[in-house]
Formats: sequence, structure tokens, C-alpha cells
Amino acid sequence: MLYLLAFNGLMLLLAVGVGRGLVSLRFIDGFITGLHSTIGIRTPTPDLLRRIVIVWIVSIAVIVDALFGLLRWVI
Repeated sequence: MLYLLAFNGLMLLLAVGVGRGLVSLRFIDGFITGLHSTIGIRTPTPDLLRRIVIVWIVSIAVIVDALFGLLRWVI
């Protein structure tokens, strides 16, 4: 449970850092461009990049929380 709290705290800090501009867009753009190229979809415009990264961060946190909940429920 402590690992889940630490993970959620880290994801929250990352989302706040991206939202406030503390994390550079060049660093983020490389990850997003690579991911979208792998999937085969268009890359977002620079003005939408921060919002898209925050959506990705929240999605990852929700998925990990749900998987952890299912794991705790089964065991």
C-alpha cells in the first residue's frame, strides 16, 4: 500500500510540474512523439501538448490503481 501511495504522489508531482511548466516541453515532446509514432496516430500540436501529457499521467495513475485494487481483491 505504501508503494501505491508513493506512486500516486510521484504522479501528482509530475502532473503539477507539467501543468505549471516546470518540466520542459522538449523533454515531454520526445516521449509523446515516440509514443504516437509507435501507435500510428498524429502528434499533438505544441499548444495542446501539456494537456495531453496531463491526461496521459492521470490515465496511467488510474490504470495502476485499478490493477492494484484488483490484485488486492484477488489475493
